Amino acid sequence: MARPPKPKQLKALQGTLRPDRDIAVKPSTVDKAEFPQPVLELNPRAREFYDLTIEHLNEAEVLRKVDAVLLSVLAKNLDLLVTAANDIQTLDDVVQTFESGATNISGTYTAFERATKAVLTLSSKLGLSPADREKLMAFAETKSKEVDPYEALKMSSMG
Repeated sequence: MARPPKPKQLKALQGTLRPDRDIAVKPSTVDKAEFPQPVLELNPRAREFYDLTIEHLNEAEVLRKVDAVLLSVLAKNLDLLVTAANDIQTLDDVVQTFESGATNISGTYTAFERATKAVLTLSSKLGLSPADREKLMAFAETKSKEVDPYEALKMSSMG
């Protein structure tokens, strides 16, 4: 797993902050009446996850209508994760033992693991943590419109 990025404040203190890489996501909000609907059929709990996440992204000014696809899959996986987690109470729920004495990981625990992995991956793609948001560059713009090319070159040669 890769090391998390250094905070911008630390880079500034160390003299490694590069203005050409100082980016911010372009603000985007959607009127609540125009929130995109899920593309998957969601039960009430999954729909609650969907609505909470879509409201969060909108408040953070990063919601795009196209996010409905990932948000739908995220909500479905969150619901599966909670369902599987609630079914796992003891080690016997994680490890199944067969009549022959052989053991294996239970299907419920496998479902929990896979849903967890999917949730973490989708959360990252949607920029649901500060570090993830900083990594999202596709809709980014530089904060300072006029970056001095000489300063940018000078900073890149220092790193």
